[in-house]
Amino acid sequence: MSIEKKGIAVSHGFCYGSIVLLNQARTLVEKRKIKKNEIFNEISRLQVAVEKSINEVSNLKHNSDYGLKSEHIDILDFNILILEDEILASEVIQKIKNDSINAEWALNDVLTSKSRNFANIKDIYMQERLADFYYIGERIVKNLRGANDHSLEIKNNSILVAHDLSPIDTLKYCQSDKVKGILTDLGGTTSHTAIIARSLSIPAIMSLHDISHTLRPGQRAYVDGYKGIVTWKTNKEQKVQMESLRSEYLLLEENLLEFSKLNGQTNDGVRVSVKANIEITSELNSAIRYGAEGIGMYRTEFLFTSKDRFPTEDEQFEDYKKLLNTNQFNEATIRTLDIGGDKVKNLNIEESNPALGLRGIRYSLANIEIFERQLRAIFRVCAEEEKRIRILLPMISNIDEINKANEIIDQTNKDFMVSNFYTVGVVIETPSAAILADEISNHVDFISIGTNDLLQYILAADRTNENLRDLMSYYQPSVIKTIKQIKDNVGNQKYISICGEMASDILSLPLFIGLGFNELSMNSHSIPIIKSAMNELSSIECKEIVNICLDCQKASEIEEILRKFINDKILKAKNLIKYEI
Repeated sequence: MSIEKKGIAVSHGFCYGSIVLLNQARTLVEKRKIKKNEIFNEISRLQVAVEKSINEVSNLKHNSDYGLKSEHIDILDFNILILEDEILASEVIQKIKNDSINAEWALNDVLTSKSRNFANIKDIYMQERLADFYYIGERIVKNLRGANDHSLEIKNNSILVAHDLSPIDTLKYCQSDKVKGILTDLGGTTSHTAIIARSLSIPAIMSLHDISHTLRPGQRAYVDGYKGIVTWKTNKEQKVQMESLRSEYLLLEENLLEFSKLNGQTNDGVRVSVKANIEITSELNSAIRYGAEGIGMYRTEFLFTSKDRFPTEDEQFEDYKKLLNTNQFNEATIRTLDIGGDKVKNLNIEESNPALGLRGIRYSLANIEIFERQLRAIFRVCAEEEKRIRILLPMISNIDEINKANEIIDQTNKDFMVSNFYTVGVVIETPSAAILADEISNHVDFISIGTNDLLQYILAADRTNENLRDLMSYYQPSVIKTIKQIKDNVGNQKYISICGEMASDILSLPLFIGLGFNELSMNSHSIPIIKSAMNELSSIECKEIVNICLDCQKASEIEEILRKFINDKILKAKNLIKYEI
């Protein structure tokens, strides 16, 4: 009899493959049974790896070349304390003995248990030390494997399973087509990891609670990213049913490609550009395939964090150039570096609350050399390709930040003189910027509303917290009214777009059409669905729906009104949208 588990479907698709487990330390770990006469050697391997790890951390601490501050040394001291903890070592050794398993897996099991205990402690400082456990586990596993085995190879048709998965690890392991699906214990639809899964068109299910302890390496499983169900231990009859379901989804994909050929416009001729958000330039082919009318936002975070150093100007230039090398697009939007929050932790500073810390434009203005290097690479592309780039500044809070950024942009441009080939815009994603939308519009060429962060800041709710899933609704009256106020304050004087996951939400589409937005920017896979629905909607009727929704006081009421409207109006793409609403 098959076993199935339901979570949150965060990225649509369907796949069948073999389980690969990513442990808490962000290192792929294989579970391997050992013989009784191998136990002593396995324990010795562990002890040697731990000793080597202690020496590495100690050398790092005492190496003056790194210029470590006192807070950094405190962190390293904490790491050494954990590594020298005899109780921790004895637990791992006992696990090796009792279960006859390899040291890597025993360490993974014990550290997972320890990290969960830390997560339950209310003290913020102790919760922050979770990262230290992950780091330690990664270092020990690396030393267990030795110089000749730095990582576990991911084979074709793999399903990546983890307790949690960072955005960087998602990109790191899923850039190739070997990973077909993602399953995690934690996470939700608005997490940045979920956003990346959608951008890569990888079926993903999150909030499965204990899936990383339930499934075993090499086990075969079906991932239904439409319904949010993972199924394993299927018999012959059930496999036939699953293959039938796969065929149904493949037909759905074929229909998607047909709708990708449509223009982004309503049935009464109102144009709304539908563009793609991408994380890496290799996604360009997918954006073109699904009918993107441009690159609405290129997030540059992975480019900056995929190596142990930031990219050089030349490396950035070569990367950005790819955006415009295709004949499909004459313009692309590049968002300047936005590290922090749940995207990627700030690489230079430990912060107790990264979502409210030194991120976005704040980081760029505090690290002007890094900002200028990015701008120079962009301007070089403008000069060589003679195509337009829209420079998008994230996490704006006040006018002063815009003025400072514009001064640096103007000064950097003096070496290139390409003013005709770039424009500057900002992401409105803080309540402060939302309030100042009218004034901000006087200092920029275009505006983009970043719905992911705006939602969590308006509602004061962490978008990665699965316990706040009901609160984190696109249809909260405060969210819709804020978006309307921004659009009203900006008016028609500036080009204004919607980015973030709300842009791809089919129930929100009538609101954006009715409010008169110029552009929607989203993950590539959602583009045909949004285009198909848009072509069956009237802008006049959408305006009427906006007014009805603005009179509602509950998110549930607004959602029900929008659901009924979409169900009544969308006829040709009915089969296409049934998994979206």
